[in-house]
Amino acid sequence: MRPINARKPFTLFKKETNSGIVWYARFWDKTTLRYAITRSTGIIAEGKKQRRYEAEQTAWNILQSIKFKTATPEKSFIQYVSDFWLPDSPYVRECTLVKKKPLSADYVTMNHENVRRHMEPFPGFQGVTLRGLTAGIIRDWMTWKADKGASGRVINTTLQAMRTAVRYIVTREELDNDPFARIKEVPEERKERGILSPAEVSRIITIPARDSYTRLAVLLGLLCGLRRGEVRGLRWGDIENGIISVSGNYLDSEGLKAPKCDSFRRVPIPQSVQSALNKVHELNGDPSGYVMASPAAPKKPLSTKYFQRALENTLRDIGITESEQKQRNIVFHGLRHTYITLGRLAGITDMEIQAMAGHKSAAMMERYSHASQILDFTAAREKLDKAVSIEVAR
Repeated sequence: MRPINARKPFTLFKKETNSGIVWYARFWDKTTLRYAITRSTGIIAEGKKQRRYEAEQTAWNILQSIKFKTATPEKSFIQYVSDFWLPDSPYVRECTLVKKKPLSADYVTMNHENVRRHMEPFPGFQGVTLRGLTAGIIRDWMTWKADKGASGRVINTTLQAMRTAVRYIVTREELDNDPFARIKEVPEERKERGILSPAEVSRIITIPARDSYTRLAVLLGLLCGLRRGEVRGLRWGDIENGIISVSGNYLDSEGLKAPKCDSFRRVPIPQSVQSALNKVHELNGDPSGYVMASPAAPKKPLSTKYFQRALENTLRDIGITESEQKQRNIVFHGLRHTYITLGRLAGITDMEIQAMAGHKSAAMMERYSHASQILDFTAAREKLDKAVSIEVAR
């Protein structure tokens, strides 16, 4: 591709008209960096050399009289990315209206905040426009952030926010060059998610419950594999005949929406979870309401912080101190990891676990999309109960 600053002032092309085949010229606007104006030279393309030389001389003469429109000053790169990650931006609207894959409001807000925190302070971005952005400037930013002590995850997350914004305008053919084409992510030190052992799970089930809501919150993640938002979005109408139909995910910023990654699924309810459900139902049995409804606001579920506190308190009750929790990196989402591990220890097949956990990638979607239709829920429930040494009532 020819460098933008090396564009010719015009290019010639032939066009068929009523008078014959005529030479036309497209004139390059240095301000907008595009071929903005087209004029006929009036020269008929005929003869051995088709009178190209005459057409070129005429185009040079026309160029002297061309007056390009005054362009609106181009946005800075930072301003463009900041506007790109606004809730009503063209990209966000396109994802919702055209692609039918709306972005999470939290995700959009996170990227917009990354622009403010991690891009705006960088001196190298000041005054740089989209067309002035180079791979070198991006690499300088990465070095600058690393020198400031930013983690690989922070750098990569912000890098992705920039990359997505630039590739969007490249695919719209409004930018010739993608400076991110050869930019790679930096290595990340990912701390392995902590899980609980079968013995620890058994202790959680057998110790006296701190309270009904705390017990149920932990067990829904631990023995049903529900994400925190899915526990919050669980309604009594989703539970029938020992099966939970996971159909909702509650986010404070958006309310009830589809499960993450559209992982609609059905999961069996082990006996200990059913007992916890029964006790909460005695306290809060509104058929149309949330299972984990907030006592202060019954039309909404308990707060996100409640679930992490419920887990922390439960772990302390079985002897796992706060410092050990941090060292092992045990958080609420780790209960879902424990659920999958328990399932494998119990002998549940990967296909069945795939269906119950709702994990999906392009390949797995094709392979396991119908697995829930053949899943033996009773057998899976018994295996889960057995894995934590619970006597199944028959």
